[in-house]
Amino acid sequence: MKDKRVIGAVAAAFALLLVLLFVRHQSVEARTLMMRTGPDAIMRNPDLRNVAIAHGRSVFRDHCASCHGADGKGSTAIAVPDLTDDDFLYGQGSVSEIEQIVLHGIRAGDTRGWNLALMPAFAQKIPYAREPLNPLTPAQMDDIVAFLRAANGHGGYDPAQVDRGRAEVTEKAGCWDCHGRDAQGDSAIGAPNLVDAKWIKGDGSEAAIRHSIERGMAGVSPALAGKLSAYDARTVAIYAASLHPPVKREQP
Repeated sequence: MKDKRVIGAVAAAFALLLVLLFVRHQSVEARTLMMRTGPDAIMRNPDLRNVAIAHGRSVFRDHCASCHGADGKGSTAIAVPDLTDDDFLYGQGSVSEIEQIVLHGIRAGDTRGWNLALMPAFAQKIPYAREPLNPLTPAQMDDIVAFLRAANGHGGYDPAQVDRGRAEVTEKAGCWDCHGRDAQGDSAIGAPNLVDAKWIKGDGSEAAIRHSIERGMAGVSPALAGKLSAYDARTVAIYAASLHPPVKREQP
């Protein structure tokens, strides 16, 4: 009887070992296929996508949620973008673009990261170290605030002041160089749209807009290339991409 119990225990242990080896083999196969498949193509492969999202969720929790939040909605209090909407600060929300940010960061000291533009601090004597820009007077900042508030649907502003503010933003103050002549931003350099009623920092109030104009912005997203494996970086990029609505792309 004792021998039968021993044999049964050995058989059960052997069966468990086979299951673990099979699971490990499947996991290794999935990892290999994940890294051999183009990052954006993974989103179109349900099996790979589900595996990536399951793993990427845990990577996000450990390395990204402290800033972006467990729900990925970010924080306007500290200028951390919402990852769940369709308003992309950098790029157009593709997995490959997100993976690049995960690995090399934004203003993180990595030469392969994004570091093309900063928001000048126009209340300082030297607003922008990279090129000469004149500081703005309090009256000029008042005009810009009036224009931006009016452009985002808030009434009650003097039309003449709004026009002066528009001229500052789109012609005189240098804002147009990043945000465009239409003030709609440029995702190629991380310059947000200023007229879509969505805010990276603050709530769009007069005080919040003025604060950004006066003090500038230069947010940092860390470069995780030295902390994450290539597999972790890819899966967390896929998870992050899964948080926002599907991106409609034009067919070539």
